[in-house]
Amino acid sequence: MTRLSQYLALQNKVSEWVGKSVSWMCLAMIAVLGYEVAARYLFNSPTSWAHESTTMLYGTFCILAGVYTHRYHGHVRSEVIYNLFPLRVRALMDCLTGILGLVVLAVFFEITFRYAADSWAIKEVSSKSTWAPIIYPFKSVLPLAVALMILQSFAHLIENIARLCGADIAQQD
Repeated sequence: MTRLSQYLALQNKVSEWVGKSVSWMCLAMIAVLGYEVAARYLFNSPTSWAHESTTMLYGTFCILAGVYTHRYHGHVRSEVIYNLFPLRVRALMDCLTGILGLVVLAVFFEITFRYAADSWAIKEVSSKSTWAPIIYPFKSVLPLAVALMILQSFAHLIENIARLCGADIAQQD
């Protein structure tokens, strides 16, 4: 196994682990919402924190689940015309869009990193409820997820370059 193949295998395992780990957040969201429903309708004592907690958990879940989705090419793609091209032409198109995607993700990383850093600098709390939870750790998920997307995109780019060159280093999904 070449170093490139090892990198691809490692990156795919990281994306897989992230996806499977964040899937457990669904249970946390269900528990919080279940508690809120019971408190509100059984005990007539609604919480001030449940809605905002589930919103933060859901945001974290969605942004990190995108890494797993990207690993399996699960984002929206228009493949009607794409699949008509030979494998090498598709690999070339994937290389071009992959490079463009990496540029966009790099810019997005810069923006989200500053966004999270600013939030940490002021120890930001939410103004959406009386609970006022800290939100800077949740804002830190954005640059983390973008960084993971960059790494997965880079792995896809390597696979596409290998397909373009006719090499057999690409990992099977």
